[in-house]
Amino acid sequence: MTTTLVTTLFMAGIGVVAAVVLIIAARFFSVPADPRIEAVTAALPGVNCGACGYSGCAAAAAAVVRGESGPNVCLIGSQEVTDAVAQIMNVSSTGTKRKRAYLCCSRNISEAGSRFDCTTPEDCRSAVMLYGGGKNCSGGCIGFGTCAAVCPVDAIEMKNGLPSIDPARCTGCGICVRECPKKIIALIEDTPEAIERKKCAEYCMRDDLRFSVDQEKCIKCGICFKCCPVETIVWEKGTPAFINKENCIECLTCLRQCPPKVIS
Repeated sequence: MTTTLVTTLFMAGIGVVAAVVLIIAARFFSVPADPRIEAVTAALPGVNCGACGYSGCAAAAAAVVRGESGPNVCLIGSQEVTDAVAQIMNVSSTGTKRKRAYLCCSRNISEAGSRFDCTTPEDCRSAVMLYGGGKNCSGGCIGFGTCAAVCPVDAIEMKNGLPSIDPARCTGCGICVRECPKKIIALIEDTPEAIERKKCAEYCMRDDLRFSVDQEKCIKCGICFKCCPVETIVWEKGTPAFINKENCIECLTCLRQCPPKVIS
């Protein structure tokens, strides 16, 4: 009994001494927090989406206070958020250009056709590991809705095999852009002019888009001929490649594989 009591008291004494040491250390070595960090954090939306490049709103607020970022640090916030942060920091407010997600693909698998039946779990990230997915257009949307699943504000709904993004609900956080394995969702300025520039011709298929080979710059390697899934490219050793535009499905495979990038 005596041994047990002595041991208990000894351990309790160690605990008390350690607590006192920690209290003294905390008092002498503590760094006072800037109250502006809490104020800026409260002014931000609190979504913690990470679109700004920081781990969350608190980290973004700390960056603003340290001078590493401006009052428009929040990419999904409105002009009112920027103005509030600027007022807290006592600096001039800067303009906020709102961005939203935009799908740069206009044909579902029924319209583009399929190379094979894809029976992987309904997740684009899994499907793309199987020969890029079953869609004829290897650069197009797979259509399994990973973007809709990861959207934190439910702004994406799958309709007819393609994501439909509600511009009113989209906050422009960029999570869907990061998660899309085909990289055909883009963050663009929410203006008609910007949307027009991001039509799917830049990424995928369009009715009036057909590819051609620059005959003078072609290095005659034949890689495009070998990788074309529909054998629409004509090539013989030692001669430039030629694309039969009638049969081209605009899958972008040849464009990506061409070493000198002379297909456009």
